[in-house]
Amino acid sequence: MRKMSEQKKKNIMRVFMLIMAVVMLFGFVILPLTVDVSAEETGVSVTVTEFETGKLSEAIEEAKDGADLNTITKLAVSGGVMNASDYSAVCGYPNVEFIELAGCETENGAIPENALQSRNQLTYISLPSNTETIGARAFSGNRKLLKISIPSTLRTIGDYAFEGCENVEEFAIPAEVSSIGTGAFSDCKALKAFSLPEAITVIPDYCFNKCSFTEMHLGPQIEKIGEGAFSDCYSLTDVYFYGDTAPAISDNSFQNVKVTIHTYEGGEGFDGLTNNFVSIGYDLSEDSEYIPPKSAETQPAETPSETEGEAAEDISETEAAAEASETEATSEETTLTEISAETESSTATEAIPAAAPASSFSGISVLIIAVLCAALAVTVTLLVVNKKK
Repeated sequence: MRKMSEQKKKNIMRVFMLIMAVVMLFGFVILPLTVDVSAEETGVSVTVTEFETGKLSEAIEEAKDGADLNTITKLAVSGGVMNASDYSAVCGYPNVEFIELAGCETENGAIPENALQSRNQLTYISLPSNTETIGARAFSGNRKLLKISIPSTLRTIGDYAFEGCENVEEFAIPAEVSSIGTGAFSDCKALKAFSLPEAITVIPDYCFNKCSFTEMHLGPQIEKIGEGAFSDCYSLTDVYFYGDTAPAISDNSFQNVKVTIHTYEGGEGFDGLTNNFVSIGYDLSEDSEYIPPKSAETQPAETPSETEGEAAEDISETEAAAEASETEATSEETTLTEISAETESSTATEAIPAAAPASSFSGISVLIIAVLCAALAVTVTLLVVNKKK
């Protein structure tokens, strides 16, 4: 009888431990789902319609109406003039995915160096309406960025301004841009096309390093291709040059790239460009000509929607960059994703921020964690007791 009683106790303990194991496994499966649902529910949209230069931080604090800074995913500034400290204020909100600045201006027409670099969640940004200069590394390291709306006022792009924006497929650069800095688009791995403005005569060092386009068209105004300008562009196979005189290139301008430069028959100086990475093809027809980017007069710069609600639904990492210029929605509560390129006004109305919990964990998540901890403690205790016996 005693042996049967002990055996019965052992069987009961085994069943209990099995139940605890199932509870823990179930908890570890459900917990991530509850956290994701909680995160979706806490997204907050904040709009600032006016502020004093240098005091954007205070204006955002007032507009967010007590919402936790970690829950803010959309931020629009539709009035005022931003300076360096105001850009720093925007950086204080780590989970912002959508930044709309086209309704405001930037001090002296310049976006400061390192203004909004390495924003871990940023997928879309529209620049201030009077932007003339983008400072060095202003937007570098924004690896989730899909689209950037640039006004027609832009003239200068600083060194490494967009380095590492590896998900942007296209930059709509105004035709009037006259200066592009070293490495400006380096490591933009998804970049599939780029049109150089006619005022650009030199492609800077490492300008398109590690980009993914398959071909490049260069106007006759290009005089020099800098060090490593197209290095490690592994998909690049064809460069079309529409001039009669070869540009100067360095030995490593096309390093690790097997490329053919296509030009007109009888062009001067092209034979001297041939090396391990470059071959020359005199196969451009006389009818072939370079088509430069359209000027601002015929191609207005993209501007965001008039209100937060006039954005499209559901940010999609695979479709937002390609189709953002086609969609316009009217609901004020839809999630922002594809931005209308046709809208001409950027005066956003003030949005009322939604109330949000201070924590990204829901009550269900906390309960599940508590149950898991209790189950784990009981299981360990039973194992220890059983071992001693």
